[in-house]
Amino acid sequence: MAHPPESMTGVRPAVSLAPPKYDPERTTSRVHKNDMGKANLFSQRTLFKMRLILRHQRYLPWVVLAAVLLAIHVVAAHLVTDKLLQDKVPLLYLTVVFLGGLIIIGGVKGLKAIFTLVFTIWAVIKVLLPMILKGYDPVLVSVGICGVVIVVTLLVISGVNKKTLAAIAGTLGGVIIAGFSALLIGYMANLTGLGNEESIHLILYSRNIDFRGLLFAGIIIGALGAVMDVGMSVASSMYEIQSANPEIGQKALITAGMNVGRDIMGTMSNTLILAYVGSSLNLLLLFSTYDTPFNEIIGRDNMAAEVVRALAGSVGLIFTIPLTALAASRFAKNKP
Repeated sequence: MAHPPESMTGVRPAVSLAPPKYDPERTTSRVHKNDMGKANLFSQRTLFKMRLILRHQRYLPWVVLAAVLLAIHVVAAHLVTDKLLQDKVPLLYLTVVFLGGLIIIGGVKGLKAIFTLVFTIWAVIKVLLPMILKGYDPVLVSVGICGVVIVVTLLVISGVNKKTLAAIAGTLGGVIIAGFSALLIGYMANLTGLGNEESIHLILYSRNIDFRGLLFAGIIIGALGAVMDVGMSVASSMYEIQSANPEIGQKALITAGMNVGRDIMGTMSNTLILAYVGSSLNLLLLFSTYDTPFNEIIGRDNMAAEVVRALAGSVGLIFTIPLTALAASRFAKNKP
């Protein structure tokens, strides 16, 4: 029989004073939810802190570089007492910024670039210069040194692969063409290599030096950096194209490499010519001041040598492009 509601009987039902029944599953679930909430909050805070650290960590290498520059400034101010050296301390600042920029921006490739740079400087100072002073042919010595520098630099930076081999082949061909054209035109133009004061003073020190060959050796070494840059750029671009489209034909691959080389050729030719113009800017200003006729300017041995230097390097750079394109296409299509 159903009990009547309170409004009809006027009697309020008895309230149970017993404690609620313990439910272990509900208690465990509530504790688990609280732990999960705390864990999520902790993970979110940790993730936010990590993001904040990573966001500011990108600037940490530059802060370290600035601290190194400040330390060099403080140490140089206390240790360098020679006035001449004190005036040249900013050169050390520039060196540190250069090396630090290579490492920060280039990473591992930057470290490899520093190694190859040190090797090139060592090869020039410890091998090239002593051999020339001993009377060896400057042209042959410079070609040999440039060949070794090309092989070591490209292998260290890009590793042993077909792309590197193609760049080495094209660069060596471009350097040889630059040296041969400079040698040929130099003999035809009767360049002596004695167009500056340094060469005149060097005669007093050693008479075993071939100054005409020394001029051509300088042309070959001066063109080496630009020619290596072009050779590696063309080879790398062609292998990227071939990787993206493995079915591309050899003729189409050569055409693509030539198109890339044409884009590089204009800027790099200007780079070489403007570099030599910049080194002779004072002399050019002097000629402009005295309104020296063009035939007298070009008739001077030093100015003619600068023209040959710039144009021979540009010729080597131009021929590096098809040589690298041909080598890269052959290596890329030769399956191992």
